[in-house]
Amino acid sequence: MTLHLDLQYINGFWKEGSSEKTIENNNPFSNERISTIKSASEKDVNEAYSAAAHAQKEWAAYTPAEKQGYFEKLLQVLKEEKDLITEWLIKESGSTRIKAEAEFGAAYEVTREALSFPSRMNGQILPSNVPNKENYVYRRPKGVVGVIGPWNFPFHLSMRSVAPALAAGNTVVIKPASDTPMTSGLLFGYLFEKAGFPKGVVNVVVGRGSEIGDAFVQHKVPKLISFTGSTEVGSHLASEAGKLLKDTALELGGNNAMVILDDADVDRAVDAAIFGKFLHQAKFAWPQSHYCGCFYS
Repeated sequence: MTLHLDLQYINGFWKEGSSEKTIENNNPFSNERISTIKSASEKDVNEAYSAAAHAQKEWAAYTPAEKQGYFEKLLQVLKEEKDLITEWLIKESGSTRIKAEAEFGAAYEVTREALSFPSRMNGQILPSNVPNKENYVYRRPKGVVGVIGPWNFPFHLSMRSVAPALAAGNTVVIKPASDTPMTSGLLFGYLFEKAGFPKGVVNVVVGRGSEIGDAFVQHKVPKLISFTGSTEVGSHLASEAGKLLKDTALELGGNNAMVILDDADVDRAVDAAIFGKFLHQAKFAWPQSHYCGCFYS
């Protein structure tokens, strides 16, 4: 498998974006140019969503054991590519090595937990007001999920949406953050391709929100939009999704409180506060758990 630095990943193929605009991917520490990516256009977004919609029907029909087999292979690939992933987090997102190692570990655990989801989508048998009848409740995948990745913990926070969505029988289209197109997007194309996932199950379109953001949310195919980012952008996306009655899963800007109780070890609390504040000097605090239940209905 080849790791492509400057292409889109649509329907199992690596291709050049069809926009005339480009995204410059720079190392935030040295400002060294990593790659120049020809951006995706609305045409590419449509192609990616169409591929995901087509692949979803077959993917949803896989048995739980078959889906788990793909995730077992993905976990193996993650282990094999750990050094590659952490080096990209350092190079592209400005991570320290400690933070990159921690982020990889968190993403790996999210994936390992998602492996159990295919066998946990339980239905129910409920009583009925009609004599001699029963009501059956089924849990089914939503369909296609649009994932907009962030720049601060790009690999973990993108995987936190992608892995549960796939495990629940959905397919995904990822629009990575423009500052981290590799670690919040293109790496996923490489890793899932190496793990042998079917074509169209994972797609990646790289483009600025100002050019394809609204089209990404407003497209008729995705049933849910998962976004991690600023409150301002999240509010806009929620408004656009709401007009079309799409579901959203949003984690927006904030700085979580630290609660220190009377019986706490104050010195350890101070160390924990410093670690949490400076592990990665970004605008956002370490994220809370995501809403895995939103990927089925």
